Amino acid sequence: MPAPVLFLGDWGHALGAALFAVLAVWTARRLTDRRIGKLLVAALSLTAIWSLAIAFGGVDRPGMGLMESLRNCAWLVCLSLFPIRGHLRQGRGTGPLYGVLALLLPAQCGLDIVVAIARPVDPLTLSVDDARLALHMLWAVGALLLTQRVYMGREGRERREMAPLATAMGAMWSYDLLLYGSGLFLGGDTMPLLFAMRGGMMALLAPVIALLLHNGGARPVQASRALTWYGLWAAVGLMATLVVVAGLMLVDMIASPLVRAMVTGVVFVTVAGALLLIPATRFSGLLKLWLAKHLFRHRYDYREQWMAFVDTIDSAGASGTPLYDRLLKAMADITASSGAVVLTLGEDGVLSSDGAWNWKGEKPEPFRADPALLDKMRTRSWVADIGEMRLAVDPALPDWIARDDTAWAMVPLLHFGKLLGVILLGRPPLLRPLDWEDFDMLRAAGRQVASYIAEARGQLALEEARRFDEFNRRFAFIMHDIKNLVSQIALVARNAERHADNPAFRRDMILTLTECTDKMNMLLARLSRQSVCGPADRALFALGDAVRSAVGSRSRNHPLLIEGDLATAIESDRAAVEQIIAHLVQNAIEASEGGAPVLLRVERAGAMARVTVTDHGCGMSADFLRDQLYRPFTSTKQGGFGIGAFEARELAQALGGQLKAQSIEGKGSVFSLLLPLGGHIPEALPNRDRAA
Repeated sequence: MPAPVLFLGDWGHALGAALFAVLAVWTARRLTDRRIGKLLVAALSLTAIWSLAIAFGGVDRPGMGLMESLRNCAWLVCLSLFPIRGHLRQGRGTGPLYGVLALLLPAQCGLDIVVAIARPVDPLTLSVDDARLALHMLWAVGALLLTQRVYMGREGRERREMAPLATAMGAMWSYDLLLYGSGLFLGGDTMPLLFAMRGGMMALLAPVIALLLHNGGARPVQASRALTWYGLWAAVGLMATLVVVAGLMLVDMIASPLVRAMVTGVVFVTVAGALLLIPATRFSGLLKLWLAKHLFRHRYDYREQWMAFVDTIDSAGASGTPLYDRLLKAMADITASSGAVVLTLGEDGVLSSDGAWNWKGEKPEPFRADPALLDKMRTRSWVADIGEMRLAVDPALPDWIARDDTAWAMVPLLHFGKLLGVILLGRPPLLRPLDWEDFDMLRAAGRQVASYIAEARGQLALEEARRFDEFNRRFAFIMHDIKNLVSQIALVARNAERHADNPAFRRDMILTLTECTDKMNMLLARLSRQSVCGPADRALFALGDAVRSAVGSRSRNHPLLIEGDLATAIESDRAAVEQIIAHLVQNAIEASEGGAPVLLRVERAGAMARVTVTDHGCGMSADFLRDQLYRPFTSTKQGGFGIGAFEARELAQALGGQLKAQSIEGKGSVFSLLLPLGGHIPEALPNRDRAA
């Protein structure tokens, strides 16, 4: 025996022995309380000992045949003493088969010993060896027949529990039949390789038995569609390889060079044609269709189909594939359609194209769909078979679809009883008629696609509503600021009646009107901005300068005091900071008596700059401070909008700061604006107290 074959045989049998030993221990822990468990432990243990003996001693030793017979006998006892619950048929012909197998066991053991001792060196021994192989073949055939009849005689749960035994014995004795049959009919050249491969086969059989024993027959173990498909292709490839090898052997036996050349050409053309045909889409589709019809109850593997459907829709990827393209591809993949197009339904009953994927047919133009057709799709979730509608010359079928052979099926998109549109599917490479299973699958997928479309539309509507809400919020803030500016202009107008002749008042009036104009222009600019502030609006400035600018002309109408470290620098949006301070100062002025000053103080507070605005007005209650101060459209002032404090806090948070408030009824309020510190400004005002 060659060294590689010997190595394969030794280690294959050693691996099989280890796996069966582990399986015997595992079975002993789980099933020893039942008679079948004890029988299985004995059979698994003898199989492990037999495989281990071959791994260390070789298959030619005198005791190997006896070990194999003991292994077979143990499995046969498991089969014959399988536990019976009530009256159960054993199957016809099982009694004689037991008798024949019982007679064959000692006969083949004796011949195994004779052949192993004498060695096939003379014609008599060769005849004995052929008889030995024939007995082994007969025993394998009888064991397979007995297994099949006993298994078919079981019913229900008994049959499911017997599945591990039937699987193990069927695989084991089928390989033995192949092994001894090849030795008897093909000579002894192939037997060493088959003997070496038997160890690996037994090793592969152990996990299968473990799986079936773990399942306990409660749920049948079935191959998936993908595994069946790959197995079919492997079987086709193996058969093709065997046919090619047999053909080459026959060619090699031909004596005539001319005939040999002709036969070689035929073999070459056949192989080349097969290699070209097998990858073809039509051939692959035909084979899958045949497989679905004859091996499965349903055409579709619903679990795999649905997982692939969802994965396709959710796989936007780095390329950012549009939603409609993903939806159409997912629908087309279900029936292997060549393309798809979505037609959305308008309020006027017009269907218009809203996207296409790999569509090769006529470009869809907007058209008014037949009301009866739309009603049928809406009420019955009806999937249109366009081929049948063409044959019936259905007037509900649009003309351009009737002319275009690309269209194959029309799937409604229903969402809570509302028809959003339809999806046209292109013809698959393997054209076939649609059946009930296609209709059910497409109907369910159409509902799912409709839910995605409705969700996308809802997201767009929410985004549009968010933009309007942002615009309305900015407009409300600006209206509040305009109210303050109007108050300033009204104050100037009232004073103009008394001081119009005063040159100083006229200069002050012109300055106030100029400031109001500038601020109104700034408010209009803010109305068109996309956000409150952005990185481009930030700049380094002295906080004291922003306070003086925010106060502006208000100090001429009400006493305001500015003090503290006015050189404190921050890096922020100056316009937004001035707006916050202006809100706080205006509220403080309105809350104060005519002569009560408002104090503004600038100082550092750790890593923050702080501006406090203190008034000695009426103050606020604790409940109002907690529940209503920052609530929009809630105000204690007559004619107030109630959004000044809310806007100030929103702006402060947008700048990375905070706005805090303290108040005591009858004593006044203190508002503190905290903003992150910036760098140092050498040109800033000196650190000293100042009064405005």
